[in-house]
Amino acid sequence: MIKDSIIVALQAAQARDKYLTRDTINAVAKRFHVSPSEVYAIASFYHQFTFTPQGEHVIAVCMGTACFITGASAILQMIEQELGIKEGEITPDGKFSLTKNTRCLGRCAAAPLVQIDDTIYEHATVEQIKEVIHGLR
Repeated sequence: MIKDSIIVALQAAQARDKYLTRDTINAVAKRFHVSPSEVYAIASFYHQFTFTPQGEHVIAVCMGTACFITGASAILQMIEQELGIKEGEITPDGKFSLTKNTRCLGRCAAAPLVQIDDTIYEHATVEQIKEVIHGLR
């Protein structure tokens, strides 16, 4: 039960700050009377949490098997060229970040998948994602 509450607190903090800081981990630990290492263990287990600053718009390209064989690598390559960044980086203006090592977004039948902020694009195409990025600029 307490683990669920910690996850909710971490989700709220990340929604506010776009990533989890050491101060956030310590504050959540203090709030729930557990050690910071316990909070970090929970946060580092789940893919949804990040410990590095993120852009205003966060992009994740699923590179799981189904997505990879249906064209995700071409989408990833276009995003890297379009934004001038590689996986794990943020654009100099802070507008976009590209998540590193996204392995499964859980909708393999709809591959390839791209997640931009809270929206998942199913059967994504290079053209579709380029248009979305241009719209967000």
